[in-house]
Amino acid sequence: MNVLSRYLLRNFFLMFALVLPGLIGIYLLIEVFERLDDFIEANAPMSSALAYFFLSIPKILYELTPLAVLLAGLLSIMLLSRHMELLAMRSLGVKPWKVIFPLLLAAFFLSAILVSLKALYIPKAAESAQAIFQVEVKKKPPRGMLKGNRLFFLGDNSIWATELGSPDAKRLKNVQWFSFDNNYVITQFVAASEATYSGNKWIFKHGLRKLRMGKEPNYSVKAFESLDLDLAEGPEDFVAVETPPAQMDMVSLWRSVQRLKQSGYSAKEQETVLWGQILYPFLGCSLLLVGLTITLFMERGGLSLGLGLGVAIGFAAWVTWSFALSLGKTGMVPAFFAPWMVHLVLITMGFVLMRRLRF
Repeated sequence: MNVLSRYLLRNFFLMFALVLPGLIGIYLLIEVFERLDDFIEANAPMSSALAYFFLSIPKILYELTPLAVLLAGLLSIMLLSRHMELLAMRSLGVKPWKVIFPLLLAAFFLSAILVSLKALYIPKAAESAQAIFQVEVKKKPPRGMLKGNRLFFLGDNSIWATELGSPDAKRLKNVQWFSFDNNYVITQFVAASEATYSGNKWIFKHGLRKLRMGKEPNYSVKAFESLDLDLAEGPEDFVAVETPPAQMDMVSLWRSVQRLKQSGYSAKEQETVLWGQILYPFLGCSLLLVGLTITLFMERGGLSLGLGLGVAIGFAAWVTWSFALSLGKTGMVPAFFAPWMVHLVLITMGFVLMRRLRF
């Protein structure tokens, strides 16, 4: 790595270290103003509120890093231009790509780290924050949880352990259902290969039923081909437990896509969100390519101009990104291609501008 590249990278990471905490601080301050009243009204302990805001930081970091990468790149170049260093590079015959490439490499490095955090840590932190808000503020402890592809649900004197066989939860697979009395003694146990909801009742198929006989701990066990039970829990209870695609981690999303496809259902929304999670961190690279080429066209510039340009480009990209994902979720474009659309447009625009760029 030559001296110029090291100098550019030092300025870039310095700006990034200043911009990212600032953006996170502003976002977190808005979150505090919106949520703190809810914690106070619910008489929640302050420790829970602090834990909620602390666990919200990783999600904010994921959302703002591409914009921080763009602003850091623009501000570092604008600072060089302000001190006439960019003019000196031009007079020495430095090619534009020698200025842009080190910053793009740094942006790619940060994006790769962000993808790893999204896959391993960020969804867990966001889930913990949401659990705190659900229990401490809404006073509604979760009645169920989805572990991998397995759903566990606490019903009215009953416990379910099953897999969702359809998006609307009207079809279940590998079902185990327990009922118990007030002394937590199991009174009935049903294990079936599947269960379907029809006519306000559950129809269990191909399984075994274990039923307690009287007060003594004696049970009768019978196999059945079909068993109808009128139970308090319905499909809507199970759907409420399932995490929305936007809040799932990458592994859970991939499993959800495979489950839906194997069951013959559409997985466009889940697949679009999955590719969006993978490609969103690299939006900073594509944005930086466009932003830097535009900045290098300018003879002179200041930090305020860099901030304004970065915010404008970032807002336009955010609107385009949301629109592209909507096209993928509705099936108007392939799920894989939807998030790539924005990258392809930005990369094409950046290379076209770079070809016209002359130092």
